[in-house]
Amino acid sequence: MDISTALMILTAVVTYLIWWSFIARSMKGPRVWPIFGGLPDLILHSNSMHDWIADNLRKCGGTYQTCVLAIPFLARKQSLVTVTCDPKNLEHILKGRFDNYPKGPNWQSVFHDLLGDGIFNSDGETWLFQRKTAALEFTTRTLRQAMARWVSRAIKQRFCPILEAAQQQSKPVDLQDMLLRLTFDNICGLTFGKDPQTLSLEFPENGFAVSFDRATEATLQRFILPKILWKLKKFLRLGMEFSLRQSLEHIDAYLSDIINNRKLELVSQQSGGNGNPHDDLLSRFMKKKESYSDNFLQHVALNFILAGRDTSSTALSWFFWLVIQNPEVEEKILIEICTVLMETRGNDTRKWLEEPLVFEEVDRLTYLKAALSETLRLYPSVPQDSKHVVADDVLPSGAFVPGRIIHYLLHIRSWPDGIYLGG
Repeated sequence: MDISTALMILTAVVTYLIWWSFIARSMKGPRVWPIFGGLPDLILHSNSMHDWIADNLRKCGGTYQTCVLAIPFLARKQSLVTVTCDPKNLEHILKGRFDNYPKGPNWQSVFHDLLGDGIFNSDGETWLFQRKTAALEFTTRTLRQAMARWVSRAIKQRFCPILEAAQQQSKPVDLQDMLLRLTFDNICGLTFGKDPQTLSLEFPENGFAVSFDRATEATLQRFILPKILWKLKKFLRLGMEFSLRQSLEHIDAYLSDIINNRKLELVSQQSGGNGNPHDDLLSRFMKKKESYSDNFLQHVALNFILAGRDTSSTALSWFFWLVIQNPEVEEKILIEICTVLMETRGNDTRKWLEEPLVFEEVDRLTYLKAALSETLRLYPSVPQDSKHVVADDVLPSGAFVPGRIIHYLLHIRSWPDGIYLGG
């Protein structure tokens, strides 16, 4: 190597290091390494991601910026990531400038195979239409009654008998697994009118539930990998992408069978047949004047299953764990429930256990609602989320956000001292 070439390389290296040191000092978040930016620390803390990001936010006052790759011309734009938990910023992102922060093309590309253009994977008019339709249906009295029926049946016939059997045999139970099965059965019943009965004494393995879990896991893995890499794995049918393909085929066959049978039942009812009436969400979409494709109906079902399963079971798991840790709260909850039941069902305690609580009774449980709300404040079911930034923006905290991606945390450990977001 001649002297001029060596001098050029040395000049380029020194210039880069000067530029890198300037970038590293200007970003107050986690350490920015040469070339690789924040990736090394991100990978190092992958098993405690939420806590690590939360610690960084507390140190930085609620908002920080880092770059995925410390490369000139990219670090301040394509590679820049903004992370915040500031309440004013959250209101700005989720309400004030909602149109500027959609899910975005990357999110939609990752989830499209599983969720299609469903409500949780769409933006703009498509999202608004589905949200209005779903909101209208969920406020109807018949759907509330259907919800109560599915939940009551599962609790009375399966959940409580399993706990009683475990008590009699002095055996432990995995409450988190039971709650996951309970919410899965309930959301399936409410969404497409069929109970997979994953919650039973035998704790059976359900093909649809297993396929749904595998498809969700494989889809989430796409967020970790560069887009070009997971698309290549999808094309070559490698690893989790092959598992995702198989799972989606099983899910498609399962839901197609339900949709086809439901069409025949609805036609039979319209022609004066004696089929059982259906008040699930899928049937309600199928009864509308608009003609929806089977693919759209499948994605409607899958979106609501994804939304109503893990979130509910996670919240309930944390709730019972907190109640166990705070016996004085448990006592207040029990006193409130007994007071309401005494007023609605009389002094005979045997009548209290005949049926689960109805909506009118639940509405009177003010302290229980507060305990559930506090659980969600302390341990939100979705502690972290991200949005696409359409146009450059300035957050209320003063941080400049170039058009790319912004992450926000609802995890309580991320809040700076003095912030309380209770109701």
